[in-house]
Amino acid sequence: MKLPGWVRYYGDAVAVPAALVLIYVTFSLTSNAQGIAQVLAAMFMFVALAMWLGFRRLRVHAAAARYAGIGEPEPLLALADEELARRWLSTGTMSLQIYRAMAFNQLGRPTDALAALKAAGVTPGKRKSRSWQLLWGAADVEARTRLGDAAGARATYEQVVKPFTLLLPGRGIELIATECEARVRLAEGDAAGAKALVGPGLKDIRLGPGARAQLYAIVGACEAKLGDADAAAAANAKAHELAPHCAVLS
Repeated sequence: MKLPGWVRYYGDAVAVPAALVLIYVTFSLTSNAQGIAQVLAAMFMFVALAMWLGFRRLRVHAAAARYAGIGEPEPLLALADEELARRWLSTGTMSLQIYRAMAFNQLGRPTDALAALKAAGVTPGKRKSRSWQLLWGAADVEARTRLGDAAGARATYEQVVKPFTLLLPGRGIELIATECEARVRLAEGDAAGAKALVGPGLKDIRLGPGARAQLYAIVGACEAKLGDADAAAAANAKAHELAPHCAVLS
């Protein structure tokens, strides 16, 4: 049974920190702690609070990554919207807006995705937002290619996504960059080149069903442009089988 939103919020955002403070106060009053003992107890209390708040943030990111990976855009959007409503300050909203953009893309709403990306406040090349620029760029490429903006998608890929393959080489980053490049090539009319890029990833069991569905959708669009209607239908059917809640087709 899913708990109401207000129960989840006050349970982990208010009750737990309040309990930690109560424990510290109780310790101070019952142990007759003086001087350095009180200071050390207070320091440990603040460390515990910081660790709890960090745990909550990590839990949100893990849940968002899971929803995106398995192709569940509606829970992803609900999670991001709920967390945004909780934030009193703008700190941490950048990642939530990017998650919203990812959800909008999976729902087939690229215009809303671009609006969320704009609200994220990411500035390509700036160190302040560097940790989120790759996912921002990938979401921007997908939204622009869905809207037919091949030139804008190419610019984002070259300026934001591609440099990460050189700065932080790794399988995960390589997969994101490959999908982005395939989308750009498809939007530019190079269906054969796009198909060749994503083909090897179709059977990669390390990818979640949502990610594989996107690759199959790209292959389906490529096959359609290349004139093979049967292959396009088969790829599109596989995409919908893997991610039935996603609007994976342009």
